Amino acid sequence: MSNYEILLVVRGDLGEKEAEDTIKNLIKVVDKNKDFKLTKLGLKDLAYKIKSFEKGWYTQLNFSTKIPAEISEFDRLAKLNDDVIRFLIINLDKDYGARALANPKKVKRSKKQAAFYKKNMEHKALMKEAAEKIKTTIENQDAEVKSNE
Repeated sequence: MSNYEILLVVRGDLGEKEAEDTIKNLIKVVDKNKDFKLTKLGLKDLAYKIKSFEKGWYTQLNFSTKIPAEISEFDRLAKLNDDVIRFLIINLDKDYGARALANPKKVKRSKKQAAFYKKNMEHKALMKEAAEKIKTTIENQDAEVKSNE
């Protein structure tokens, strides 16, 4: 049984009720599953215009299925629906789930990225501290110049 996550973005110019109806029509294919979870993330600004829309209703679906045809059918229905701006289907077991933890290459890459991130954050903290010291020094020098005048 594979675990899936779908992120669905519906047109932002629709009302909340219309957006919910659109989502309900799309998820009829996958809501037969026992462990189906729907999370409404609400109306949000898009990072960039998509099909001339600046806002979208975000919804996240999590479910498990043994039937790949359900995913194909959802994909087909989402592509045909004009109210859907974007959608992303992720097989969690394939890339991010338990199998990813057992894959030595992915574990090694993840550790390397974590070390790089930690090093960059330390460098950023040092740079911020140095900038604060310079700012304080400049402020002290300005105060001395004003007091000497």
